[in-house]
Amino acid sequence: MPDESGGNNSQSKKGTGFFDKFFKNKNHEEMQQEAEDEILSLVEEGNEKGVIKSSTKDIIENIFDFDDLSVGEIMTHRTDMVAISDDASLSDVVNTAISTGYSRIPVYHEDMDKITGVLYVKDLLRYVLGDVPKDFKLSNVTREVLYVPKTKKCSLLFAEMTKKKMQFAIVVDEYGGTDGLITLEDLIEEILGNIQDEFDHEKEEIKELSANKFTADGSLPLDEVEDLTGTSLKNIETDSETIAGLILDKIGRIPKEGEHPSIIVNDLMITVDKIEDRRISSVIIEKRD
Repeated sequence: MPDESGGNNSQSKKGTGFFDKFFKNKNHEEMQQEAEDEILSLVEEGNEKGVIKSSTKDIIENIFDFDDLSVGEIMTHRTDMVAISDDASLSDVVNTAISTGYSRIPVYHEDMDKITGVLYVKDLLRYVLGDVPKDFKLSNVTREVLYVPKTKKCSLLFAEMTKKKMQFAIVVDEYGGTDGLITLEDLIEEILGNIQDEFDHEKEEIKELSANKFTADGSLPLDEVEDLTGTSLKNIETDSETIAGLILDKIGRIPKEGEHPSIIVNDLMITVDKIEDRRISSVIIEKRD
């Protein structure tokens, strides 16, 4: 009489041997990376064969990249933030909202390192359409804000913000000061791409002046400079990710308004074009022969 137990054990060992061979000496992270690489490879192949649209391919790739992104990589830096003081008058608040087009504005007490909440502009409608009380205080219509470190993973923040139904978070440094801000829309755009609405103002980051000569926004990423000029910057020693950051690394100081220092990087000459609020807002990039 056959040993049924032995037969079953034999099949079990054969199956186990297959998986042992496939996953042998691999930890969870390695297995996860191999699975991701396999999926992305299939997506790439599907796109090349016309089975998967390029837009769908981009979204799938963005989903995998999203897990590795930290808040600090996509936040709006404090130098680019618009915020209002908690002692601002209603007219000042309304003018700020109209001039910027923002629907949510952080509110601070005394200085930008003390963000106390966020103003939803729609909460002011009752005052705009009616009588303004003499004891009006912005703090009375300010909503609670979420505070997060810039090292927090975007995927974790997305889960937290959706669970708490919050649209807005302030990014803080290790001392509790304000590093920047991030919105739920910012997080979604990392997956779906830019979401343009009627209040968004398209910023012209690059403008061609002549052959091989351009003006560019100081926040232009270095990899886009490489794409624009065809010049590799991989050999440049810098921790910066933008063209303005590279200039600051090289000259070691913040230029004064009216100054136009230049640096030479490989076959590129990069010149400071404009300074705004102690920030390099515009540069001129020229590719030399």
